Amino acid sequence: MNVKRSALCAVWIVGVALSAVPNAHGQGVILQAGGAVNRGMGSATTGTAIDALGSMYWNPATIHGFERDEVALGFELIYANQTISSSFPMAGSGSSDAETGAVPVPSLAWVHQTTHPDLKFGLGIMGVGGFALNIRADPTNPILSPPLTQGGVGVGGIKSEAQFFEVAPAFSLRLTERLSLGAGPVVGLGRVLVDDNAFVPLNTDGTYPRGDGTRYHFGLGAQLGFHYVHDCNWELGANLKSPVWFEAFRFFSEDANGLPRTDTTEFDLPLILTTGVAYRGYEYVVLTADFRYTNFASADGFGDPASYQANGAANGLGWDDVFSMGYGAQLQLTERFTGRVGYYYVSELFDDSETFFNLASDLSYQHSFTCGSSYDLNEHATVSMAYNYFPEWGATGPYVLPGMGTIPGSSVTTDFDVHVVSVGLNVRY
Repeated sequence: MNVKRSALCAVWIVGVALSAVPNAHGQGVILQAGGAVNRGMGSATTGTAIDALGSMYWNPATIHGFERDEVALGFELIYANQTISSSFPMAGSGSSDAETGAVPVPSLAWVHQTTHPDLKFGLGIMGVGGFALNIRADPTNPILSPPLTQGGVGVGGIKSEAQFFEVAPAFSLRLTERLSLGAGPVVGLGRVLVDDNAFVPLNTDGTYPRGDGTRYHFGLGAQLGFHYVHDCNWELGANLKSPVWFEAFRFFSEDANGLPRTDTTEFDLPLILTTGVAYRGYEYVVLTADFRYTNFASADGFGDPASYQANGAANGLGWDDVFSMGYGAQLQLTERFTGRVGYYYVSELFDDSETFFNLASDLSYQHSFTCGSSYDLNEHATVSMAYNYFPEWGATGPYVLPGMGTIPGSSVTTDFDVHVVSVGLNVRY
């Protein structure tokens, strides 16, 4: 095995190991919404209380808007159509489809009025990311062809999986009749499994060690938000989520001689600043808008340069900071039935020149369209559903190999589109 083969492994593993949700296709590594109601509103609920999951996901200060205690359960299936194409000098070109299937994402939230009339407690337990990449070897597609030692210029098939969760308890204190403040810690829990770990030095035979011998790892952050009711029509909100700093991800593997080897990698979830506004001036109608900044450039792993170290280890994905906007509209159609529509826009996540490092983590969609509805079973329980569509996007860039740089005449291309189906149950008591 030589350096070129190792670089081809890095193409996939750089993307897989650091992207917590490559098939969820959220706002970079962050899922854009929590639960069916929040997703139906284009994730724009920072400025008002729509349901418990949306509030605990984006701004716990808004939970003072709920008149009763509430438990919300959510479940999503995220299905991605993914195609990888490549060309390499003297090796031709080809295209292959992944067969990943549907990725499940669970979520739960609870909002409770304490004995103090101005103090509420909320708890969110949410899947914020996860993936299961499954693409088979393809001798007609250079990047998926066998290694050089076997007559190809690729890495063969790729199989990887990851799960990321957050547990976020928070208190919301009503400072005045109009202003509430929410704050609390954020505990992260994550595990990443990969065939080969390209974030650590090469073995002596030029291969990367396995990256599937690991456990769930913990991270810690915090959030602080406020909610202001200007009058009967307008509401404003903002929330700052700190980075979630994870302990070093540790992997047990083997070296070239089959002897034990332990490696660590570093990456964190990014800082997110969100502001939101809501308008309730029309009877039976709620209009919302969110504006969000995600600081990927400063997050370990995600914002580190898309390049290699001298020992062959990849530095990171080279992601940029992103700005996004979400818009939602809710209309109560009947006494029991409510409809929703939403739209979400995100700025560019990385340059096309870095496509090689993001084949498995091309989360650079720019547009997302949603629709959803809720039905009140009775005065205590509501069922909801939403459908979210991400139109096709992609990126194209050259092969970039360690010690060699850009390979003239080569290219790798990603093409994605994503469908998300969400269901939820809200119980008030």
